[in-house]
Amino acid sequence: MERGGSVDRAAERGTRWAHRLAWGLWAVTFPLIWMGGFVTTYNAGMAVPDWPNTYGYNLFLYPIESWLKTWDIFLEHSHRLIASAAGFVSIALMVILWRTGSALLRRLGVLVFILVCVQGIIGGLRVLGQELLLANLHGCIAPLFFALVTGVIVVTGRATAGPDQSRGLAQCSLFCSRTAWRFLLVMIIYTQIVIGAQLRHLPPTLSPQWAFFWTIVHLIFAGLIGVALGIVWWRERREHPSKLVWLKILGGIYAVQLTLGLFTWVVNYNFPIWFLNYFLAISYTVVHGGAAQALVTTAHTATGSLLLAAGVAGWLTAGLNSNPQNM
Repeated sequence: MERGGSVDRAAERGTRWAHRLAWGLWAVTFPLIWMGGFVTTYNAGMAVPDWPNTYGYNLFLYPIESWLKTWDIFLEHSHRLIASAAGFVSIALMVILWRTGSALLRRLGVLVFILVCVQGIIGGLRVLGQELLLANLHGCIAPLFFALVTGVIVVTGRATAGPDQSRGLAQCSLFCSRTAWRFLLVMIIYTQIVIGAQLRHLPPTLSPQWAFFWTIVHLIFAGLIGVALGIVWWRERREHPSKLVWLKILGGIYAVQLTLGLFTWVVNYNFPIWFLNYFLAISYTVVHGGAAQALVTTAHTATGSLLLAAGVAGWLTAGLNSNPQNM
């Protein structure tokens, strides 16, 4: 019994360390998404033409003076360095979960490692092949990885709450009637992110009609997010306030995302003619590649990933709380 108790304590310590590492990975991944957004907005993805080296240098030995001298190179090389940090933390997270975690946590650790490797390889092939399809995939996997890391934080946090909570993870109800709408909300958010990635990487030869089509679809799914969020809130409005925390967070992020979406349109295409004619005449000049355009557009992209992460956290939390053992 004593030996079993020591094993349980070691596993609990390992899970606590995994929880801390997952938070560390989250803290690395979110700035990485921002940096990737800046790379796309400034069209700096091709600033470093080779991969995995940087102008023939080992990634970690590239001269600092060369790195800081040119803005595009600074963005792309910084993006690669932060991505490498995310890769190293992912490896550490997988190892500690494999050594001390349950079967579920082991699988999550391996999935984190696989996804970060896939993302890195696609990013490298994008540089070597200069394919827009790879750029689209790269932009779609980043928020998916961020959401996965958020899920690991939720699950490892629950696993550290005690043996009863840990044993209940395998029986959590993630797809019951209570969580189905939350899962649907997550799917709608991710679909909208995928459509947004398509808009960010439209081929220059694409006709304006296709650009208009993707814009309309993007706006439709933005509205669907609000509808789904409203339905979830209406269905769960009688819950204890503590159980609605993630819905409140989602609502706040969604409001910020809508606001950033409006400003993204303005800094890229200026105010609509109908707005200037019937509401308020504002003199504004779009500066392509300007600081305002880069900051607002990238903030819109990063907030979309944050919205997805919050949706996943809310869905998993509701599923874990719906397990009778966790109530």
